[in-house]
Amino acid sequence: MEQIFQDAKKTLYPRLALYEAIAKYKGEHERRRPASDRISEIRRDFLDSSAYLCDIEKGGATVTAAGLQKLPYSNILCLAANEGIRSAVKSYANDLRDILVNMNSETEVKAREEVFQRAIYMCSPRLAFYKEELRTYATRCRMELRKELPDDSVSSLRNKLKKLSEPRVSFNLARIVDLCYDMRGREVDAIKKRSINSKDNFGSLAHYIGRLGATRSPVNTVVRAMSQVPSLRKISDIRVMDVPEVRRVTLSAEDMVPYEIVWKISKDSVSQNTLAIQSALHNLIYLDPPSGVGSDNPVRIVLSARRTIQTRVHAELQIGDFFSHQSLDFVDGDKYIGCSKPACYFCYIWLISHNYRYVQPATHSKILPGCRGPDKHIDESSVAILKDMYKKIILRVGQDILDFLLNERNDEAAGRRHHYMSTEGTSRATSII
Repeated sequence: MEQIFQDAKKTLYPRLALYEAIAKYKGEHERRRPASDRISEIRRDFLDSSAYLCDIEKGGATVTAAGLQKLPYSNILCLAANEGIRSAVKSYANDLRDILVNMNSETEVKAREEVFQRAIYMCSPRLAFYKEELRTYATRCRMELRKELPDDSVSSLRNKLKKLSEPRVSFNLARIVDLCYDMRGREVDAIKKRSINSKDNFGSLAHYIGRLGATRSPVNTVVRAMSQVPSLRKISDIRVMDVPEVRRVTLSAEDMVPYEIVWKISKDSVSQNTLAIQSALHNLIYLDPPSGVGSDNPVRIVLSARRTIQTRVHAELQIGDFFSHQSLDFVDGDKYIGCSKPACYFCYIWLISHNYRYVQPATHSKILPGCRGPDKHIDESSVAILKDMYKKIILRVGQDILDFLLNERNDEAAGRRHHYMSTEGTSRATSII
């Protein structure tokens, strides 16, 4: 096992660090693979939304994944988080389960509000942060709207932004969340039309309206799903995964030379001809010129900051390993792992490459070097699987680096686009990206 990790230090992590330095993202956001039937699609929405409601803090620590294990007479909702499910979150998840499985058509409205209020309370740290950011950008956008010719639509939007920038004392977090949720569609579209890019005042305002309003959507989803999918009413318990340890990786300087990394990749490649390899190396020099030619060596600067990497087993890989290691059954054989955020580049490749044939997840395509394959409770068969998976990932990352370098000039001319990340949060649960 240790030898696998040492090999990854010399090959995988330098490649991930280089790919991050030159590209940041593999590509655009991708939706999850759709299910073949309506019930499975609703159940997947439930898993994404359940994970979202348990992702209680801003940042990556509490990013949560969920899987539904089938038992002979009941089902178990399995939860994992990047840095572990806290006891308070497990209790909260059990409370939500109790409310949902015991509701009926007469108590559905009451159950929805109970789930909503509990979610607001548990997620209040990140919601409070979003609220303050929202106030800032709502104020700025109100000022900018003063420059526009007044009409009914401008006046209506300014009045709504006043409620966001100067909320009444009676406007608690729940009220503001619902206010933002109700702005979806026409009002948010009007804000986006005034945005030149996603990071300007109007773009940021639309983002934070989405972030705050997003809590209402998964609440509605889990309530609706519970009333429509019989297998969800059979959830008898919540099981949380034991989080694998954080492992620090210190990379050798000689393994972090960009040209040498790509040269080693070229030896792995069976699909690239000599001319293509030369072109990739030439484009790398364009991105990271040698010292002494008026360059600050931007790629090497980024790589130097990645000499030490904290690696974690992300939540969705913890869930996947729990099922595959013990050959457990997913409900209805649907090997879908829900998550509060789309998968990163590493986790996406891992899940779609695994022999257990997990459903292709949504991905934001962000390249995060601090990822690691599941390595807790490893036995002899698991070592072979882990070794094979790392081999697949190493080859895939190498090929993606070559593909990027061969197309880099076109991408550079088009300009880099900003993605909102998992640590910043997508505007909605992964089911509705």
